[in-house]
Amino acid sequence: MKSCTACGASFEVTEKDRQFLKKVSPKIDGENLVIPAPEKCPNCRMQQRMCFRNERNLYRRKSDLSQKPMISIYHESSPHKVFSATEWWSDAWDGLDAGRDFDFGRSFFEQFAELLKDVPRIGLFNVNPTNSEYCQQAYNNKNCYLCTVITECEDCQNISHTNKAVDCYDCDYLQNCQLCFGCLDSDKLYGCVDCQSCQTSNDCIFCYDCIGCTDCFGCFGLRKKEFHFFNEPCSKEKYFEKLKNLELGNREKFEMYRREFQKALTSAPQRESWNLKCENCTGNYLINAKNGEFCFDSFEIQDCKNCTWIFESHDIQDVYGLGKSDWLYNCLGNENAHTGAFNTFVSDSSDAYYSDCCFYSQNLFGCTGLRNKKFCIFNKKYSPEDYSALVRKIVEHMKSTGEWGKFFPAKLSPFGYDESVAFENFPIEKPNAIAKNFPWSGHKKPLPAAKKIITTEEFPKKIENANDEILNVAIKCEKSGKLFQITKKELKFFKTYNLPIPSVHPDVRYADRMAKRNPRKMHDRRCAECQSEI
Repeated sequence: MKSCTACGASFEVTEKDRQFLKKVSPKIDGENLVIPAPEKCPNCRMQQRMCFRNERNLYRRKSDLSQKPMISIYHESSPHKVFSATEWWSDAWDGLDAGRDFDFGRSFFEQFAELLKDVPRIGLFNVNPTNSEYCQQAYNNKNCYLCTVITECEDCQNISHTNKAVDCYDCDYLQNCQLCFGCLDSDKLYGCVDCQSCQTSNDCIFCYDCIGCTDCFGCFGLRKKEFHFFNEPCSKEKYFEKLKNLELGNREKFEMYRREFQKALTSAPQRESWNLKCENCTGNYLINAKNGEFCFDSFEIQDCKNCTWIFESHDIQDVYGLGKSDWLYNCLGNENAHTGAFNTFVSDSSDAYYSDCCFYSQNLFGCTGLRNKKFCIFNKKYSPEDYSALVRKIVEHMKSTGEWGKFFPAKLSPFGYDESVAFENFPIEKPNAIAKNFPWSGHKKPLPAAKKIITTEEFPKKIENANDEILNVAIKCEKSGKLFQITKKELKFFKTYNLPIPSVHPDVRYADRMAKRNPRKMHDRRCAECQSEI
């Protein structure tokens, strides 16, 4: 067992892990420049990687190329050059222009930090948006607003980690859902409200672990049922009569029923995990996985370890955010990448190491902002022979400085800890973050451009009494004090489906939903029914 150099926790590096590290190491002239075993535990490695990803903080700023206004994940005070996505992918610049020789009198990370500030960064990872400018880590979406980590969604707002959703609001970790509000960890839902871990169900409200159900309220653990009220069957007429008498459009009553249902869940039987169709796996929220060890929120994976939010990949270790890749170690935000380590946002590439934001490239070491390039080191192109010789020398140098085999130091992140995914998954206060050498931004999200600010006591408690006037004011969150606005699409959705206007900021709503999910921890225990070990 090893002791984590960051937190002191014990962790194991197996012989299988060492063989994996050898496999993903740079191969020069038939010899592997073997990556050493990690010095930090899996959680501390994940925390360090997550420092480099901002999913939920958007800012208005100007492009450093055209000076045109844009939406960006980088604050205007960032020391990095930031271009809009269109400008970044244009021929107006070339990453090789920043190329430089490696200085063996200085550390690798010190030099790479300088390169990062000389090469432009993409203002927003928002690919092929249609009227969806305020989205991050988003791909092929239409009419979406304030959504993050989504793919092929339409007419959605305040959703995250979701694929193929239509007309959904305040939802997370959904697949193939439509007309849903406040739902979580579900697949194939239609017209559902505040449902969690449900599948193929319609018109359910406050339900948990229900599959194939229709018109159920306050239920858990049901299979192929309809017209159930708090797990009790009733006639169709009685069900809708009860539903009408609840007055769910009244905010106070809606919140009361929400609290009552969450309280009722404390006595509900819980599944061992939320894994589906998995073989030899530990972790949670896995679908169609084989030989996964301590993996979460992933599907279609095989032979992966210490990974979160990865898809259709195999032979991956220590990665957050990835798709259609193989043989990667200690990376972040990759897509269609093959063989490499210590990369952030390197996609459609292979044999890349210690690189950032590179695409359609091969054989990179210490590069950033390159497209369609081969055999480059610090953004300078070499012949294959010179590339191999120099990589070998740099690795030996990094061994002497103690850098080889370590992920980028947090101080190289373009984001403050409080802006990053790390803050959400490993929350710490500013003094603690600074003490651990994590950067801190202190940036605040821009305030709504409304002339009037009201409290939740000043707008209608019943949705039937709300009108367009509420679209012109900023509402003060009753929990955080943050200001937020209701959009025209939201108001129409709430009125159509008789739902009250929320009284708290979208960030608070998101945090409340995340608090319902199981944390990234596993426990040995016995089944409450049969006492077998699980």
